[in-house]
Amino acid sequence: MSNVKKGLSSSLLLMAESILKKSVGLVSTLILARVLIPEDFGLVAIATIVLGLLDVLTQTGSEQYLLRADEVTDDMVNTSWTINGILRIALSIILIFSTPTISAYYGDPRLNTILYVFVSMIILTCFGSPGNIYHRRAQNYIPIIKLTIFGKVISVIVAISIALIYQNYWALILGQYTGAITRTIGSYFTHPFRPRPCLTNAREQWSFSGWMLPQGIFGYARTQLDTFLVSSIFGKSELGSYHVMKYLAYIPSSQIVAPATAPLLVELSKVKHSKEYFNKQFNISFIVTMLIAFPISIFMFSYSELVIHVFLGEKWLKYDNIFAAFAILITASAILHQGLRVFIVYAHAKKIFYVEIISFSIIYGTLFFVGIDSIEFFAYVRVGLELLISTLVLLFISLKYTSVMNTVRFLLTSSPVFILPLLTVYICNYLVTPYGPPISQLFIIGVPFLIIMSMLLFVSYKLILHRTEEWRYLGQLTTKAIDVTLKRFNFSAR
Repeated sequence: MSNVKKGLSSSLLLMAESILKKSVGLVSTLILARVLIPEDFGLVAIATIVLGLLDVLTQTGSEQYLLRADEVTDDMVNTSWTINGILRIALSIILIFSTPTISAYYGDPRLNTILYVFVSMIILTCFGSPGNIYHRRAQNYIPIIKLTIFGKVISVIVAISIALIYQNYWALILGQYTGAITRTIGSYFTHPFRPRPCLTNAREQWSFSGWMLPQGIFGYARTQLDTFLVSSIFGKSELGSYHVMKYLAYIPSSQIVAPATAPLLVELSKVKHSKEYFNKQFNISFIVTMLIAFPISIFMFSYSELVIHVFLGEKWLKYDNIFAAFAILITASAILHQGLRVFIVYAHAKKIFYVEIISFSIIYGTLFFVGIDSIEFFAYVRVGLELLISTLVLLFISLKYTSVMNTVRFLLTSSPVFILPLLTVYICNYLVTPYGPPISQLFIIGVPFLIIMSMLLFVSYKLILHRTEEWRYLGQLTTKAIDVTLKRFNFSAR
């Protein structure tokens, strides 16, 4: 179980880093949402859709390949870096020639300049050092965290400065550009590794990546085709609002849940040859993931109007129902990633591809059938299907890679992480009456939510949960963490 402890410690460290980084980003969002108009966000959203497609076409799964490998050599890292660089540069050239067509499709010549700027950013980031993969394998995240925070701070400073001076969409573009270049240059200071062109084991890596690439394309289509449909049917203001709601709701997934659970891939790989330890790791990692994801998801869903009022301002309130729908996506994404992580551990990338094809077909076949007359209804159908498919995939994987008995145990031991947050919302709505300005109301609701949730979890643990091995281990780990923190605090105080 020491692997679990190390993985959870790394998860907590990465989650703290993401919270800090996103706190900086939220300051930017608070300002930009009040300075810029929805049309500005819509214009950048169109460019982001195109940029995202190019990015996913270069996601060969090389990092997952290197993380799951028993041993990694410099040649393997260099090969991964070379393959990614070749793909990025080749696709960037294709995008340069495709830009006029894209601009003509949307009827906005401003997209030409925006896309050219983004292409130059992609090409420059190809030359970043891949040395941080060694830090990730060693669970040494401090250098990576420092670079990420530094790049985010620089990005926000540039974005806010341009927004306040010029008050246009270039604030969003140049902010991203500055952050990306800062991280690229900084990668050479976080690890002494220096890359060089190499294709030594390209065939072996491509046998893994060959299936990761098409599943990435379908995965991107599954998550972004809805935005493309909105961009094609509605105006830039509606697209901007839809894009911002989706982005804001996705922040916890990308900046808290994903980083917090990233080390679990390494730890699952270490115990994949032991059925007993793998089952325990699988159960514990899901409990930890849901303890982070579901409370955030249900809080944002229940108090969507208040969250939007605080972070985006009054002019965005009419879109709060879209935000509430996307809040559910936090849970759906966390469930799906828990399952797909197992496929990666056992190098079954082909199965991920199959999951993406099936998910894409079901989601968008249904969406085309029900139509898109109402953006809100469209959002709820899209997210609801994602949640259903993710749950079914996870159950299938649990049955196939653990056992029927462990799946039953898995469902029973993880059920409190869903029941307790729902009960917390009910208690908060009954006992708490918010008042004052929106930010005060959010604080008045948020603090009791955390306190009540913690109390319910503590009582449940003392009465029932401590009887299970998974929860007992998490309880012991939490107690040790608190003891270490208190000892350090007392030492510092003296």
